[in-house]
Amino acid sequence: MAALTALVPCVLACTAPGAFALPTGGTAATGAKLVSSASAAGPASPQTAALPAAEPGREQQGKVALALSSVSPKAAEASGKRGKVQITGTVQNHTGRQLPGLTIRMRYSGSPLTSRSQLERYAAAQPSALLAGVGLRPVQLTKAAVPNGSQSFSLSANTADIGMRNFGVYPVGVEVVNAAQEVVAGVTTFVTFAPKAGDVKPVKIGWVWPLIDRQHRTSGNVFTDDDLNAQMAKGGRLGGLVSAAAATRTPVTWAVDPALLDDARQMASGSYEVQGLRDDRSVKKPKSSAAESWLKSLKLAMKSDQYFALPYADPDVVALVRNKQNNQVALAYRNAQTATDVLGAQPSTPMAWPPLGVAGPGTLRQLVKYGRVTGPILMSSDNAFGPSATGSTPSAVTTAQVDNRPHGVLTYDDKLTEILDQNSRAPGGKVLTEQRFLAETAMITAERPQAAGRTLVVAPGRHWNPSPELARQLLADSASVPWLKAESLDKIAHAKPEQRQQKDYPDEFQGYELGPGYLDQVHRIQEEANSFASIVVNSPSPVYERAVLRLESVSWRGKPSAAYAARRRVSDQLSDATGAVKVVSKQTGLAGNSGMVHITVANDLPDQTVRVVVNVASENTAKLQIGKLEGRSPIDLGPGDKVTRNLPVTANGNGRFRLLIRLMSADGEEYGKPYVVTVRTTGYGRTSLVITGGALAVLFVGVGVRAMRARRRRKAEAAGDGRTGTEPATGAPGDYYPGAEPLVAGDSGLPEPGAGPGVGAGPHAGAGSSAASAGPAARAGAAGSTGAAAGMADAPAGADAGTSAGSFAGPSTAGTPAGTDPSGRPLGRSEDTSPAEPGAFGPDAGRHASGSGSGTSARARRESRATVRDGWSAAGSGTSADGPDADAGTSGLADAGSWFTARSGHEAGNGSGRGAGTGSSAGSARRSVAGSGPEPGAVPEPGAAGAESAPESAPGAEPGSGDAGAGPSADGDGHRG
Repeated sequence: MAALTALVPCVLACTAPGAFALPTGGTAATGAKLVSSASAAGPASPQTAALPAAEPGREQQGKVALALSSVSPKAAEASGKRGKVQITGTVQNHTGRQLPGLTIRMRYSGSPLTSRSQLERYAAAQPSALLAGVGLRPVQLTKAAVPNGSQSFSLSANTADIGMRNFGVYPVGVEVVNAAQEVVAGVTTFVTFAPKAGDVKPVKIGWVWPLIDRQHRTSGNVFTDDDLNAQMAKGGRLGGLVSAAAATRTPVTWAVDPALLDDARQMASGSYEVQGLRDDRSVKKPKSSAAESWLKSLKLAMKSDQYFALPYADPDVVALVRNKQNNQVALAYRNAQTATDVLGAQPSTPMAWPPLGVAGPGTLRQLVKYGRVTGPILMSSDNAFGPSATGSTPSAVTTAQVDNRPHGVLTYDDKLTEILDQNSRAPGGKVLTEQRFLAETAMITAERPQAAGRTLVVAPGRHWNPSPELARQLLADSASVPWLKAESLDKIAHAKPEQRQQKDYPDEFQGYELGPGYLDQVHRIQEEANSFASIVVNSPSPVYERAVLRLESVSWRGKPSAAYAARRRVSDQLSDATGAVKVVSKQTGLAGNSGMVHITVANDLPDQTVRVVVNVASENTAKLQIGKLEGRSPIDLGPGDKVTRNLPVTANGNGRFRLLIRLMSADGEEYGKPYVVTVRTTGYGRTSLVITGGALAVLFVGVGVRAMRARRRRKAEAAGDGRTGTEPATGAPGDYYPGAEPLVAGDSGLPEPGAGPGVGAGPHAGAGSSAASAGPAARAGAAGSTGAAAGMADAPAGADAGTSAGSFAGPSTAGTPAGTDPSGRPLGRSEDTSPAEPGAFGPDAGRHASGSGSGTSARARRESRATVRDGWSAAGSGTSADGPDADAGTSGLADAGSWFTARSGHEAGNGSGRGAGTGSSAGSARRSVAGSGPEPGAVPEPGAAGAESAPESAPGAEPGSGDAGAGPSADGDGHRG
């Protein structure tokens, strides 16, 4: 820890300007040496600087950069070309001032390291702390001594001179000192001495070549960034991995994420969009030529190699199983078929690789089950299993219990993974990483140099980012150094397994997993995605299903902010797509208690056909009943289509009622949220409309009739002969109803303004029915009555509207002059000028009429009351004498005229025809009754002249006969009261 703390000041060495400034994320090369990540401070970069123990020249430390360019040979020997160790590099002065006497020298140890733990200790220390040997020929750095100066160097020594005698790993160091011999920079590396190939039995080494990346896409062709385009280009991370594997014959086993291949295919097939997780706008990108070239290169590079496919998007299977979402593991494996589709070849051996190489029994069981893993499971050696019983690095092949049965496991070396994951792109990083890799593998072999059948698996981190040169060199070294033998994983897997104790899943690893809250929210998105997929017809790919799998990727570990942003983006995109298939109808009206409700379904998706079933339910079945939806079901809607279906409904009462409409898949799964359509009922149904129309028709007919009458009156007035018809009626009055006002026994004979002449009774009018006013049809028919009671005959067909065949009054009472009441007063000459009481006319008019009839018809009574209440003459009610009661009926023609007669001051009485009793002439245009007397305050003129003779009745009319009582003579003279 103290040593690592001392290194910190040197980390800033390359931040000063100069040719060796590090790229972002790089570490200093000043005094750089490989430091084990097992130190308390965590993993260090391969170039972490080291200081001498005495810390001389502290003010200049971290300001002088030292970077190694090469160390040779890879495998040193006692003589020949490989008998000399040579180290080259560059020194750069960032102090800003002159450093006189600046030199560089080599340090070494004449003894080989004996263990991997010792190797790690040397790697963590400064060169001068553990390396006692000092080179005798230091090199002057005159160019680097000047401010911001730089200078290349080369140091060499014979293997024999620095103590290399036996097979093993020898540490060597390089340090820069000033004129005071203070160390201002230093770096430690390792050289492997392998004098004879027959001295050791090589270890079989197999490589896992990861082709995995973090998630860059949300859904469809929308990417969160365009980083993949750069990574797939020449010199990019993914491009370098493919080119390195293709450049060597060293066998590798590719670990492929199908989601990465899916992204590359999407980019290579056409344009795509880039929208940052926190950006509202997207940028359209053209077809990626880099992605297209990368896919072609990958297929060529993999021709002679094997590969296995991870579950789609490399999900956090441990977290999913822990949260009981095993179905997502199965879904990820189903979508792994994408790898086969893109590469055109099936995986050689189904394998599994859990995150960090660690998984509990439950997760292993799901991986084997859903991945159909018949090959080995790739696991971490140190984190998943205990140490080897031999005390040396264990062999890669072992077994694990899965469903209480042993399953083959390949363990990879964690230390090598850690070393390879260091930043090899920083200045000097490539050399330090390669030399450390060679030293570690040589130490593994040196642990048991004569043991046969030992195996070693190297699995860099999932997102390994080596320089292309390093990747090629490591593969080449694996096949060329004498202590290693490159093999494919399937051959290594057939080696004899070494029995090891399987560890429980580490508790601290749970903190790295995707949390349950996050996964629960992703699960809700998955349910919505499943619903959407259930209605899409012939979907080319489960777009949102894969979008959800990307949200469950292990690459989101440690990045909660980005993970939440991606989840929100996918949720929004899915909601937009789901909402594009919808019920458009919102509210509809229903005239009456039954009818059709129109339900419209729309598909606003731009390029997908959907198939839905419309399910409708009434929220209140007691108030609104529904029938069967018309049309074929399910409904297919192409992009942009709308379909309307009719639903018969019946409402009980008026108001607003709600229909709940659900869209469902053809399999009966609900789609989206239910829609509400409000049905508003008004109660105006077909019958109501007919009634209303009929009433309007009657109104229009009535208006027309009134207009016709007014026209006839105007014509009659224009042709008038001067007669006033104001003489009192003759004949004795009849009985009247007790308490009622005196009934009018005769017609005043005074026409309403505009009435024509001839309103008197004719000699043959019979019971007061004159053909003069009955209209043409009346003249043609029998207007007079037969028998004792007047008005027995029906009105002839075609009679003028409101004209009856009978007269108004029956025979007069014996001893009472016709046209007078029992007191002898003429009818209609009331001294009381107040308005008549309602009902004074109707019941009285017919109750005392003699003859076979004894009153007005019910219709006459009802209408007479109505007219009296309205202040009009009962004669104006249009009562028709259409039955036995016709003798007491009033002429329908005698409508409201009595009111106007009274207002004009004329006497209401009028002459009657022979034999008519006290009945008035049917030809009289108007009659007055007690209930329709003069307008309040109006007094009829006394002594008005009686009506003059009317023309003879129509041909065929017979005189009245029987006991009609005393009536006027046939000559029609009026009787004055």
